[in-house]
Amino acid sequence: LVGSEMCIRDRCSIAQNYGNWIELDSMNVARVGHAMVELPNGNILVSGSGIDSIQASAEIYDFSLGKWRQTTPMNIARDSHTLVLLESGKVLAIGGYKEQSCELFNPENETWTMADSIPTYRWIRPSITKLKNGNILVAGGGYIDSTTHDLITLKAAEVYDVWSKEWKTLSSMNISRRQHTATLLQDGRVLVTGGFNENLSTNECEIYDPVADSWTMVEPMLENRWDHSAILLKNGNVFVSGGNPLYPWLKSCEVYNANENQWFSVDDMLAYRTGHKIYYLSEIDKLYILGGDAQPETTEDTWEIYDPISLTPVYKESFPVNIFLDYNNLQMSNENLFLASGAEYEIPAGGLPYSWPSKRSWMFDVITHVHEDGDNKIKEFKLEQNYPNPFNPTTTISYTLKSSSIVKLVIYNSLGQEISVLINKKQLAGFYEIYFNASDLPSGVYYYQLTISNNELGINKTIKQTKKMVLIR
Repeated sequence: LVGSEMCIRDRCSIAQNYGNWIELDSMNVARVGHAMVELPNGNILVSGSGIDSIQASAEIYDFSLGKWRQTTPMNIARDSHTLVLLESGKVLAIGGYKEQSCELFNPENETWTMADSIPTYRWIRPSITKLKNGNILVAGGGYIDSTTHDLITLKAAEVYDVWSKEWKTLSSMNISRRQHTATLLQDGRVLVTGGFNENLSTNECEIYDPVADSWTMVEPMLENRWDHSAILLKNGNVFVSGGNPLYPWLKSCEVYNANENQWFSVDDMLAYRTGHKIYYLSEIDKLYILGGDAQPETTEDTWEIYDPISLTPVYKESFPVNIFLDYNNLQMSNENLFLASGAEYEIPAGGLPYSWPSKRSWMFDVITHVHEDGDNKIKEFKLEQNYPNPFNPTTTISYTLKSSSIVKLVIYNSLGQEISVLINKKQLAGFYEIYFNASDLPSGVYYYQLTISNNELGINKTIKQTKKMVLIR
């Protein structure tokens, strides 16, 4: 029994309403192989496509209009590329099919400018990770040799330095891999798991240390996996699910304990999945696993809810229409999920499946819960306890804004003296995580205070909340 639900034979006896998929305005261009990212103002930027010919076009879903509008096209036509939001607020477009070039999108004037090219050509599923310092790590991946037509899998790794605006070549991974996962750990290192390696799936794992620029082999997973998915849990462990060991598909899950360098099995998902995504919903403290259902009970792909505390599945449901759920979705800062374009498909009775490019877009509106905090206005935001606590020397402070607000987050010592101002700016509604490094501070009790103000609260009114944290050397 999980809450008010009981899951029997992969179905739940009571369907809890975790949220709803809502269809939005259709895009101007049908796209497959495109890239997407949330802009600083909360709108969604989509670029490129690989239908018929590779495209440079781009468009923005504008929430203030509730519509898609076209924006400046990229300088280079791209397919199978990646868009990454940098700390500067600009968006970096990385490579793509037959492309090493990169370019930057400026949301303020909606223009693209060419950037430093990535040193290694790859377009088949490298891992792309934003590091603690804001730099962008790209590792592995593959390409098809134009002469021999061999599929080449890479060990190579590079980082985009946000300060110099240049790519730098790093130490290579210990083994070549593509369609692997890379998860940023709480201490700033990166765990790489599985993937496809020289025509074989693998369970081998390694950790990248960005300070030492070194890769270290760690305990392998319990299963060979590629095209699987991974996510960092609140306790610092890494949850891994699904994938394809070659055949059949997997519904198994396992967890990596980074402190003990050990993997352990947990309960299976409710569906066999490969190429799926995992998101965390803080309002319900659950994992949302989207797509990749290899054997759906109906023709529709599915999503499910998984409990990261009990490490058990909770609920499964079909997506509203037949559409492939893979690269075409993301989680916004307010934790809602956004899906744009991709390939719709049909499986006629007794016939062969067929697909076509889609213009449709959808949003999963997460059901939120009201927290009773005494003062009714405190519901405008939720300040979480830092994690880990006690800590040494780094910790993460997270909070949720219910509406756009002017936000100030300050660290104080036990004497009430201001130590550091972590945030002091306007932010949109959504969930935020702030990284605090206390390496230059002595052991002791510290306090962090979140102050917000906005027009709904009144021009001269502010709301504050303070929590305690402990630094132990």
